[in-house]
Amino acid sequence: MVGVKKFELKKFEEFRKRTRFDIHQTILCYKHIITKKDRQAPKAPFKINILNISYSGLKLKTKRELHIGDVLMFNLQDGTHVKQFMLEVVWCKYDDGEFIAGLKFINLTKDMILFLNTMIINHIEKQSRLKKYK
Repeated sequence: MVGVKKFELKKFEEFRKRTRFDIHQTILCYKHIITKKDRQAPKAPFKINILNISYSGLKLKTKRELHIGDVLMFNLQDGTHVKQFMLEVVWCKYDDGEFIAGLKFINLTKDMILFLNTMIINHIEKQSRLKKYK
């Protein structure tokens, strides 16, 4: 486990205030800002798998080691539009060859929140349509 002890992670999960929506999406993280001086930031983009999202953050899985306080930048798409987001790593744990991490959005604007809303609504509607045809 990286940065968070097991009991602390459970404690953190209990403080979630926003509903999480399962969105399984693979995207590229094009910027990884390291907050500790003793580590170097990777120069190449890396793949992340988004597991769920809320209006305050998201949960992801990656092969790249992340640490609390690191900042990631990547683009999210709502179907037709793309927006750049910046997120801070709040917790991270190693699990079966990959890292699972919780990140919070930082520097959100009203426009970005509306974008997230559209993205989540589109996902919910898509899931509803898929269930109809099963």
